Amino acid sequence: MNVKMMSVCLACAGALLAGCGNSREKNAAAAAETEKTEIVGDDKDEHGCIASAGYTWSEVQKDCIRLWEKGVRLASVDDAENTLFIVFSPDSTQVELFFSEEDAPNEILDRRSLPAGGYVWNMEDDDTKNVRLENGKWTVGQRGKLIYKQVADK
Repeated sequence: MNVKMMSVCLACAGALLAGCGNSREKNAAAAAETEKTEIVGDDKDEHGCIASAGYTWSEVQKDCIRLWEKGVRLASVDDAENTLFIVFSPDSTQVELFFSEEDAPNEILDRRSLPAGGYVWNMEDDDTKNVRLENGKWTVGQRGKLIYKQVADK
């Protein structure tokens, strides 16, 4: 009986030790998986801007910016889903257009003086988009048609 009891105890001890070894392997696998998991805030683009914190690169500012802090929000006059942010260079000689549509590239327009006074921002060789300040609100027109207008502050 004593030998039987000893055999049972040794079998139980062996099973417990084998279970501990398997647990270590699981812990090592879990630790390796954790290392592979992307760290929040570690999503820097080629300019060092952290998209998860709302930063995007502005070519005219030469800096990572948050559009809602540095830009002016305009809404599409035809589609309530589409918005546009305009961001001016520090000297206001250029304006960058950030469209809400993901596939739409940013556009950079140059400032030009109007004959009657004031300014307009557009492309000299294309003139398809014009940014203007009209009645204290920013607008974007394309070939004579209003396409975006500044959203009223709330």
